[in-house]
Amino acid sequence: MGASRLKPLTVKEIQKLTATPPSTIKHRSLGGVPGFVLVHTPAGYTGYGLIYRAGGERKKLTLGSTKMLSLGEARKLAGQFRAKVEAGYDPHGERLEKRRQELEQRRLEEQRLKLDVERMYAKYMDLVGSQLRSRREKERIFRMYILPYVQGLCVTEIMKNHALEAIDALVARGRRPMADKVRQEGSAFFEWLIERDHVDRNVFGRIRKMKNVKTIRRRVLSDQEVRAISHASETEGRWSCWIKLLILTGCRNMEVRGASWSEFDFEARLWTIPAERYKNGLPHTIYLTDAILEVLDAVPRFKDVDLLFPAVGNANNPMSGDQKMKDRIDKLVRKSMAEAGAPEPDNWCVHDFRRTIATGLQRLGFRPDIADQVIGHVGSTRRGAGVHYLHHGYDEERKQALEVWSQHIIKVIRGDDEGQQGSGAREQ
Repeated sequence: MGASRLKPLTVKEIQKLTATPPSTIKHRSLGGVPGFVLVHTPAGYTGYGLIYRAGGERKKLTLGSTKMLSLGEARKLAGQFRAKVEAGYDPHGERLEKRRQELEQRRLEEQRLKLDVERMYAKYMDLVGSQLRSRREKERIFRMYILPYVQGLCVTEIMKNHALEAIDALVARGRRPMADKVRQEGSAFFEWLIERDHVDRNVFGRIRKMKNVKTIRRRVLSDQEVRAISHASETEGRWSCWIKLLILTGCRNMEVRGASWSEFDFEARLWTIPAERYKNGLPHTIYLTDAILEVLDAVPRFKDVDLLFPAVGNANNPMSGDQKMKDRIDKLVRKSMAEAGAPEPDNWCVHDFRRTIATGLQRLGFRPDIADQVIGHVGSTRRGAGVHYLHHGYDEERKQALEVWSQHIIKVIRGDDEGQQGSGAREQ
């Protein structure tokens, strides 16, 4: 490194030079290192700099203020940068490049945060799913089956292997229908991202549809789930009565929702569902236990209206909106289960009450053919030739089964049978 021809200035000499602010910015050579200068501004600022040439241009590198650096420290720093200049480096360019890289890194981090997969999915649901009845189920599928494989990633970082991992895990567990739902939900989300130029391709888009083998739904609600559903329905008025009748009788949705007061014989304690309203085309009778009668007594009756659950504004049609009501109940059920430390329940539907009562009766000691008769199934004993010859109505057996089931449900709802039945059977 070449030495400066100028005699190095001392601290006192510098103080004398900077005693009065200049009218314009001044660069005073300090000597000792070629290009080492004192910068003095009209505002009174004093600092150290290094003036050099690089790439045919005159450049100035700021070293720091006189308050931050002593004269000796500044001269040493200027010597180090001067050596780099003479070796062919451009320290000012390096500093600018470092700053550019820092700004680019900050921009990428901000972009990554902005495009975080959870944040983007929440925005997707707000814009697209706000009016969908299935929004809660879509969010559940994303949270349970997609998010574990992409959590913490920016949507641009999600690759096809992430999508395949989520789908393959479900296929390996024999849950092909759910695997295909994951494929559909993931594909719809990425199509939305493509529309807004957030990503270039749909990582779920070219995954072939699962070939579903015929599966039997096996979802059985646990006692804890039945209790949570019953308690959560208490704020739903007539819908609470509908839910409880489904739990106590094992009837189908519209068999309860479309019931009429004229179908009930309270003296004989029988509810007769006419053939035209029953799936197998035959009349079906249900014994009215004390628990069922208590629920019926809570159902409001309207003058000149025969339906148990008439629609608001149209007494000739059954009430509607069961899915929205179920969504509200679901929210409360998940909250109560979480507070109790129980695992988050799988999705359920009202038809699962039929499977729950049939399975529950077997657990309580009743034969499968009696459980079949309670929920109105023809049963294996009435197939083939049995259709023509076996016509026993199982009236007493069904009455006894419903009495035992009602007593069991009362205990479950009160919490008397805590822990008798563990988690509900899951869908296969």
